[in-house]
Amino acid sequence: MRLKSVGMGYFLAVPDIISILNLVFGFLAILMVMDNHLTYAASCILVAVVFDSIDGWVSRKLNRDDPFGFGKNIDSLADIVSFGVAPSVLLYYLGLQISDWAAYLVAIVAVFTLVCGILRLTRYNVIADKINYHGFVGFPIPGTAIVLASYYLSGLFNTAVASILMLFAGYLMISTIRYPKVDNYYIIGLGAAMILLLLLPINVSIGAVNLPALVLFILALIYMFMTFLEFFIDTEEALTPENVNKNIGQVREITANKVSLSLSTAQERFKTMRENINRVSSGEIIGEAKEAEEKDEKEEKLKAISTGEVEEE
Repeated sequence: MRLKSVGMGYFLAVPDIISILNLVFGFLAILMVMDNHLTYAASCILVAVVFDSIDGWVSRKLNRDDPFGFGKNIDSLADIVSFGVAPSVLLYYLGLQISDWAAYLVAIVAVFTLVCGILRLTRYNVIADKINYHGFVGFPIPGTAIVLASYYLSGLFNTAVASILMLFAGYLMISTIRYPKVDNYYIIGLGAAMILLLLLPINVSIGAVNLPALVLFILALIYMFMTFLEFFIDTEEALTPENVNKNIGQVREITANKVSLSLSTAQERFKTMRENINRVSSGEIIGEAKEAEEKDEKEEKLKAISTGEVEEE
């Protein structure tokens, strides 16, 4: 490669500018923590999440050709600052407000989360082009930032609970658990609306609880734990399209069989109920009931005669 071909203009594209904005707001979040503006810090982290979500979409829309992986690397470096360093600094500062010993414990959690985030991003860059899986291996690091920032803004924040959540998030980031990409536009729109309500000077609260932050926190938790609670396979073969399609086909077959069985059972019950209604309307069941009643009376009478309780007429 010639020296003149390594100029920044040779690599830099519009999606990279958006990734840089992600980095800028992550750095601003750290500055806000240093100035004790924690609400602004959490809001800056969420703005960084928005820019991180947009850069990939813009890159796909522009059909960007990036043979050297410049965009992937700048995105990961920005994520380290915005979703690794910034949340860890915020968590440590929140622990510092309790006491010195609490700050030491929370600092260990913050360092653990940061290291796991860096490991997760590095692994992603290594394996991204080598596996056939439409999703993420390990919990995405922006999800960790959303959990902490939305939890703090919700008005229900507790440092001990936040530390436990960050420990789980750190483990999930370096795990081999498969997380699907969120392609549902309703969920994406709901999350974007909640972030917008948090950023606008609008008070949407019930008492001390901030409703948009609470909704965003719940969505993040559902995504964080939904795959963790399901059965997962740690083999590389599970990532191939053939096995994924096979598993999906098995699920569809089982579901179809259960639905078919349920429909057949419902049809049989409905048919039986309809026949009984017709028999009632025609007096057939009533007649059968009378015959059974007369038969029971005759049997009781014969039994009484045989025992001598009554005399035969």
